[in-house]
Amino acid sequence: MTKNILIILFGTLIIPYSIFAQIKIDSSYVKYFENTREVPFLHFNKTSFLRGEEIWFKAYIQEQNTQKLHPTTSNLYVSIFNKNGTLKDQQLIHIKNGLGHGSVLLDSTYTEQYYHIKASTRWMKNFNEDNAFYQKIKIISKNDKKYSVVQNEKDAFEYKLFPEGGHLIANAINSIGILIKDKNNKGLKIEKGIIRDQQDNVIRQFTTNELGMNSVRLFVKENEIYRFSILLSNGKELNAYTPKPDSKGITLNVVNKNSDKVALHVISNKNTVRELHGKRYRIMIHNTRKFRNFYFSFNHTKQNYFLPIPKEELFPGINIVTVFNEEDQPITERLTYLHSEELFHELKPIVKKASPDSLKITFTNPTKDVIYSSASFLPSTTKAYNPQNNIMSAFILKPYIKGEIEDVHSLFDQKKDSKLRRLDLLLLTQGWSKYKWNNIFNNPSKTIFPFENGIDLTAKFNSSISSKQSILLFSKENNLLHTIQPNENPWTFKNSFIKKKSTIEFGVNKDDRITRIAPALSFSGGTLLDRLNKEQVSNEVFVNEFETSNFKPLKGEYETLNEVEVRGIKDKNVKEDPEIGVYRKIDMEKAITNSGMDLIEFIISKTPPFKPISRVELNGRNVIREPWLLKGVYLDQVKSVHYGTDIQVVLGQPAYAFFIFTYSNIEMVRKNSSTSKIKMPVGFATEKEYYSPKYPSLSNDTFKQYGAIFWKPKIELGSETISSITIPISIQRNVTTYIEGITSSGKLISQKVILKTD
Repeated sequence: MTKNILIILFGTLIIPYSIFAQIKIDSSYVKYFENTREVPFLHFNKTSFLRGEEIWFKAYIQEQNTQKLHPTTSNLYVSIFNKNGTLKDQQLIHIKNGLGHGSVLLDSTYTEQYYHIKASTRWMKNFNEDNAFYQKIKIISKNDKKYSVVQNEKDAFEYKLFPEGGHLIANAINSIGILIKDKNNKGLKIEKGIIRDQQDNVIRQFTTNELGMNSVRLFVKENEIYRFSILLSNGKELNAYTPKPDSKGITLNVVNKNSDKVALHVISNKNTVRELHGKRYRIMIHNTRKFRNFYFSFNHTKQNYFLPIPKEELFPGINIVTVFNEEDQPITERLTYLHSEELFHELKPIVKKASPDSLKITFTNPTKDVIYSSASFLPSTTKAYNPQNNIMSAFILKPYIKGEIEDVHSLFDQKKDSKLRRLDLLLLTQGWSKYKWNNIFNNPSKTIFPFENGIDLTAKFNSSISSKQSILLFSKENNLLHTIQPNENPWTFKNSFIKKKSTIEFGVNKDDRITRIAPALSFSGGTLLDRLNKEQVSNEVFVNEFETSNFKPLKGEYETLNEVEVRGIKDKNVKEDPEIGVYRKIDMEKAITNSGMDLIEFIISKTPPFKPISRVELNGRNVIREPWLLKGVYLDQVKSVHYGTDIQVVLGQPAYAFFIFTYSNIEMVRKNSSTSKIKMPVGFATEKEYYSPKYPSLSNDTFKQYGAIFWKPKIELGSETISSITIPISIQRNVTTYIEGITSSGKLISQKVILKTD
């Protein structure tokens, strides 16, 4: 942890400040954030689906302290809950170097219109703050119905005022944030609002932006409560009231407009400065990884203390500004954002038509970083992509902010100053810090839940095993072959990455014969007792957005979709297909041979008299000059042999060639064995290759608004490289792609790109 301390003194009187107080706050802060923290983000191919489709997603896990991909996380639990918060399904995703991907089939059991997806780890349960990822999904079907709003219209709106710094100070200028949202939790733009005092005098007017946010600076009189009135389009009036101001105290105003400085204003009043004269306060600017301290002393003649902070003294991204009093108590706090180009990276895809029905998209990486990204390709008229967070808001904002963030796609577009203003208003009206100082000082995290690395499988054998026996565990699906000794009972297979629903086999090995043995199995990990936080369970009444006139469901819905599975481990057997020549093949399982004959004897028996041998390949390796490798290899270990005249010649005459393929270890075990087969009840989800659903039409509104064209979860670009992918265009004139990603140095990518097909 890097600690840079810059001391700035204000006022005319400077008094000593206890170095022990500084050490207490600093050490508590460092200790609270010293453990690694995981921040997950899921990039979905879309967020509204037809029943029978598959939800496809790419997982990115950030390490909060380094802000790079997490190097050691391996177990990510992706849980699906219904609208009441009841767990519907859960998958365990294998994460490698911070990345993973998966899918969920929306079969006939998904009968509700809305579900919530949560991504988290067991280690995350150790912390007071919830860093889990959440996304709400919608399922479109021909049975969807429109819902009417039955609640009181005024109760359907959220209309709140937020004093900057958390409270108002009497007889001082205060900054007040304004937030108004409609029944669907969307910001409401107000063209004219009016502020009145208790005598109903109009003090000033205000507006809100399209997200329903703004702020005003207002001189607040002692004991005065102000009314903020807005008029709805139907003529109804909504009112919000300021809290009663404190007669004494201080508040904080942050102005983040200047290009090279952030201005901090510590504001008080006459009653306060008389009592605080000579007392030294501390301003701490921090972001969980680093912090800097600034100090000032109060003077009874000064009520407003101005502190200009050069932006190079702040941290890229979120900065939490906390003011401590002379007793080391946090009394006011504000979040602000510092834009920096080092946070972001932009991909510039080049599009060319590869064929009448496909596009070739080329990505270039001119940097020294490695780029890891994913892309969803949807019709340009899609309504199906509405994520609650992109990778930028998930990694830059969500680790620090408690609450939901609206319109994430436009928050980090820095081409206009208005976007910075919008983000600052969000931090003022919705930017409550996740981190409570009471927890930092008194309730540090405790390591109760382990940092998982795979699944521990324990097998207990009730049958007695002699010292001359051993137990074999093997699974072709998981590429496993283990020998368990008699004294290893129970036996634990630590940190395994066994696939769920895969088959593992157990057998007792004696004299090269395998007989069945059925162990009792137990597992450490594989499932997570999880729940959906109450604030994530929505009780809102939604108006159905699906208004297409020619809705056509997937044919037979989920029944007609075929799963295309890719094995987690590739088959490592050597391909039995010699490269050249025409050869005879002997399938040794069907041939009548002397199993006690070794390979050298067999080769001699099959070679015609006086014929030279040009090649002898054993599982793809030419061993003609290493004949000792054939010793000890007997015919019962051989799977097949290809042999005959080679196209090569030796000493002017045709030569013979042999291509020999032996059984793999697992095949040898299975050849003469009787085993107990167990289907794994827990384990990691099997990764699938993307397939296009069988839409009944590619030209109707169903597909144009809610269909999917293509999904590419793995677009990786090495340092200074170029890579291309080809996608179908499904007769669409334009294709919209949503790209999310991260570089090896932690720079973030989130782009919406329109691909023109003509």
